[in-house]
Amino acid sequence: MPHVYAVALEKGGVGKTSIAVNLAAAFARLDLRVLLIDLDAQRHASRWLGIDTEAITVEDSFLGVAIQHRLLSQCIVSTDERIDVVPAHKELVALPDVLNRSMGGGIYTLRKALQSLTDAGRSYDVVMLDLAPARGPVLATALAGATRCIAPVQAADLVLQSLRDLAESVVQAHEFNAQLRGLSVLRNNYAPRATLDRAYDQALAEGYADVLLQTIIPPRALIRLASGAQQSIFTYRGSDDVAIREAFLKLTEELLVLDGGSASGTTL
Repeated sequence: MPHVYAVALEKGGVGKTSIAVNLAAAFARLDLRVLLIDLDAQRHASRWLGIDTEAITVEDSFLGVAIQHRLLSQCIVSTDERIDVVPAHKELVALPDVLNRSMGGGIYTLRKALQSLTDAGRSYDVVMLDLAPARGPVLATALAGATRCIAPVQAADLVLQSLRDLAESVVQAHEFNAQLRGLSVLRNNYAPRATLDRAYDQALAEGYADVLLQTIIPPRALIRLASGAQQSIFTYRGSDDVAIREAFLKLTEELLVLDGGSASGTTL
């Protein structure tokens, strides 16, 4: 079974897509087979990885799987980043309603889609799920198919409330997904020496010490520049910032240790 990471938080602007894309690229640097499923109608992850989203039809997105029972393998696009992608379509805004109308609220739609890959002989070591900033049936189906939920957080007033809500959703998801190992909180765009970030660090340590990842993703211009170039931080060479690449590789190693995997050779 692959490691399936749902990158989620109800609050927007915390860097979910940045984490999903560059973490996927970091896993690919370990010579792992990686699939990213873009479940956000904004399509940022798909565009970041160089996909022409205007050429993507509804049937090519996860909505095609949910509505028309299309096989997930038929929606996969390969990229130069060594990451396979199920791209998003703007009509994914309708996905919550589609899932709500499905049997059982569509809770197992993603899990069944991932199983169809195995049945088709197409296997992956890691699957990344990039979610929109919302609770509801899309988050529920993601958690029903995930093995871990990663919550990127930044120092902002609404983050802690959103984190509490997500933690509740993960606990509830254990009732229908025994493979879900839990929630991991990732400090993203954090400057440990900043006064505000230190204050939030204390709050996180008090409430989430057991699930707080040790790796911290620092603020770096390279992430923004790489996004503009539609490349991961590992492919973009306009800025030689080894530290941010090392941070993402360290994150992959930490996650693999938590989930019983191991890292192979890496290339910065």
